[in-house]
This record gives sequence, C-alpha cells and structure tokens, in this order.
Amino acid sequence: MAYYAAGGKWDLAPNYQTYAYPYLTRPAMPGCLNCHASFLKVIPKTQNRYGNPPFAEGGIACERCHGSGEAHIRKMKAGDVAGGLAIVNPAKLAPDRRDSICSQCHLSGEVRENRAGQDWQSYHPGDRLNDSVVVFVRAAETSGMKVTSHMEKLALSACKRSSGDRLWCGACHDPHFVPSASERVAWFRGKCLTCHDTSACGETQKLRAARQDDCTACHMTKSTVIDAQHVVYTDHSIPKRPHPATPESPGNLELVAFGAATASARDTALAYGIAASRTSDTDLRTRAAAMLQEALRSAPDDVEMLLYLAENYRNGDQEEKAVPLYQRAIKLDPAQVTASVGLGGILMERGQYAEAVRLWQDALSKNGGLELVRINMAVAQWRSGDLTGAESSLVKAVSINPGFATPVDLLRQVREQIQRGR
Repeated sequence: MAYYAAGGKWDLAPNYQTYAYPYLTRPAMPGCLNCHASFLKVIPKTQNRYGNPPFAEGGIACERCHGSGEAHIRKMKAGDVAGGLAIVNPAKLAPDRRDSICSQCHLSGEVRENRAGQDWQSYHPGDRLNDSVVVFVRAAETSGMKVTSHMEKLALSACKRSSGDRLWCGACHDPHFVPSASERVAWFRGKCLTCHDTSACGETQKLRAARQDDCTACHMTKSTVIDAQHVVYTDHSIPKRPHPATPESPGNLELVAFGAATASARDTALAYGIAASRTSDTDLRTRAAAMLQEALRSAPDDVEMLLYLAENYRNGDQEEKAVPLYQRAIKLDPAQVTASVGLGGILMERGQYAEAVRLWQDALSKNGGLELVRINMAVAQWRSGDLTGAESSLVKAVSINPGFATPVDLLRQVREQIQRGR
C-alpha cells in the first residue's frame, strides 16, 4: 500500500493494480530498487532476495551522485592529493557525464536495457550512462508523461533546444535543498528569469497577478502519468499550454536510442523484444522475432536475447520453437529463472509433470515469491498423483498470500481427495 498525497488517500502501490490477482510478492528488482534505496544487499544468483536489512540506507545516499566515499577516504589517507579529490562534483563534469548522474534515475524511456556484459551496478558517477545502459524512446513525440520521463520531456522543450548544454537539471534544482511551499513560486520564477524576461509572457498582467507570477502554473503543470495510478508529475517539456495525458498506442512502434547514444543490432533487437513482451500486437512480435534471430547469429550465447526470443515464441503459441531456446539459456546460465518458468509451463501442457516440477522447484529456490509458479507446480504434483507434495506446495502458497482465493480453493480440494483416499 502507498499513501498518495495529491488525492489524500491510501491505495495499492503503483503498478500493483495491473494484475488480475493480488500479486503481493511481485519482485523488487535491483535495477528498480536502486533508485529508491542505497547500498543494496542482493543475495547472488537469486531473484527478489536480499539481506537483512535489504539495504543500508533508505533513499538516495551521497554516493549516488558523488561517487565512492570509500575511495575518497583511501585517497586522502594515502596523502594522494595531487590528483584532486576522488569525490565527483557533477557541475564540473562534461555535460554528457553530468547529465548521466541525473539520467540514471530520471530517464526511463520506452525501453531501458543494460548493454552486453553490463548490469545494474556498472554505472558509477562520472561515467557516461550510455556506456552501460541504452535507453530507447519513441521516434514520434507523444503527449503522455511517465513517472520517470523527466529527461525525455526536458529534451523536447524549446528551452532545452535553445539553451543546449547550459540547461540541465541543476539549472533549476538544487539536490541539497527543496524550497518550502511559501518559497516555491519565487524560487522557480527566479530560475526562469535567468533566461526570460516578463515581457515574453503572453498572459495579461491581471491574470499573472492572480497566479502570483507562478511560471510553472502555466508552463510546468502537474499532470497524471500514463504508467501509474494516482500519481502526478511535473511536465518538464515546458509547453506553452498544458498537454493532455493520452495513452500511447503500441501500433507501428518505432524506437530510437535517446540522445547521443548509439545502439548496436543487439541493443535494438532486445528493445523490440522487450516492447513485444508487453503487448499482444502480433506485428510487433513478428518484427521483434526477426530482429532477435538476426542478432543471435552474431551472438548465439547471449542469454538475454535467447530468453526474449523464447518468450516471444511462447506468447505467440509457437512452443516448439521456444523449447530449444529455453534449454540453451538454462545450460548457459543456470542462475536465470525465466527459462525454468517458461519451459516448465510448456512441459506441463504436454503432460511431462515430473520435469515441469523439477524446473519450477529450481525457479522457486531462486525466487520463492513466484506465486503462480508454485500453484502450477501443485497442480502438476496433483495430476501426477503426488497429493502430499501438492498439499505442501499449496500450504506454502496460502501462507505467502492468504488473500489469494485460487490456492485456498485448490488446497481444500486436495485435502478432500486425500481424505477420500484414506
């Protein structure tokens, strides 16, 4: 649950409402959690499993923008001051490296993926984000705003296009200070007036006075976002008039790498594969499959591409093509979970219950919160005659999420059958 200040209400946290059942064990993946907490304690070779406590500091710590404090201390203790401080000052970096510090959490795009060989820990302040992450946006400008689309929207603004590298997040925001409600209007108006003069405003003097000369009231309005309920964010495209928030259509999707980033064939194929996994658009799936197949010719051991191509085939009812891809992914990376889950589902449909159960037990050992996997495993155990195993799996499923009716009903049926057999 989360409290939404704008509406003054409690409700499901963002995105939980998108599921048809109470998926309370939805994974909090490191790449996402890393923007909300610091010093994550990830348990290796697992999914959604962390130490206790799961992170050392809530919120964003100093090192997220300024680099390793430990490295700085080592440098100073060694008396190595000739080369300057080890601490990063974002404002003194080249524009692409400076902007990367903000983009690591405020640039979501349509698809965001790690480059080959990189992961959520690869980027460090002072690096270029493009070297470890590639972000794809829609080629055509859209009016919809997302939770973390600040960088995309700012890039579209006339202010940014005119100012170039002079305008960046730090031009208006101080990360160490948030103006109070009574100071906010004057604070941001002062930022606007460093480039604009009051004669440029088309509003009448009377109307401007009524709005307390609040530039943001007209040009940076707060709007609902299209990827979360109850959430409003400031429109950083700085339009002359507010844009209505309209859902984006998946049809005819064209993706391009954001900003100055260059995308390899692998990056582009994965971007379309990821986009296709989120929709039932058959044309997009077909296009993504062709691109992934072509990219895999040059990198046949790329597990991520294998998984997205396998998922593409399975979602398109082409299980026979998905099976060898899942099997290869498992062989190349036994720590992954996706192939074990997907291949187990296909084998269960074929009546190969024992092998499906083995794959799902492996997946659950890495992520115990896969509720549907645990329920499917119980059904496979039940169908194969292992009522005791089915009962044990369902007891665990109910203990994890007692509000989920499906495992509760199945557990009752299994126990009734066990009683009849005695």
